[in-house]
Amino acid sequence: IVKPKRTNANILSDLLKEFIRDEGLEEGLLRLRIANAWDKIVGKKYAYYTSSRNFANGILYCTISSSIVRNQLYFQLDNITLQLNKELGDNIIKKIILR
Repeated sequence: IVKPKRTNANILSDLLKEFIRDEGLEEGLLRLRIANAWDKIVGKKYAYYTSSRNFANGILYCTISSSIVRNQLYFQLDNITLQLNKELGDNIIKKIILR
């Protein structure tokens, strides 16, 4: 039995990337990845006090509900930024602003 030759075979990951781009889902998925990476990097204790995370133009804005936790995170911002970018696999986050 001779199998027909596929003329336009595509790799599934390429098709998924194309679908995400065509449907305009890239920005939303990036924000979700950043939020998940934040929770993972800072840990459950600090993630609990993070009431919102917004990302725009390379800046991650995080609202922290406790001034004590905000101060503790402030002194770790450089390391957190490095770890987030490592987790995301690219230099996406340029700056983190805690509010």
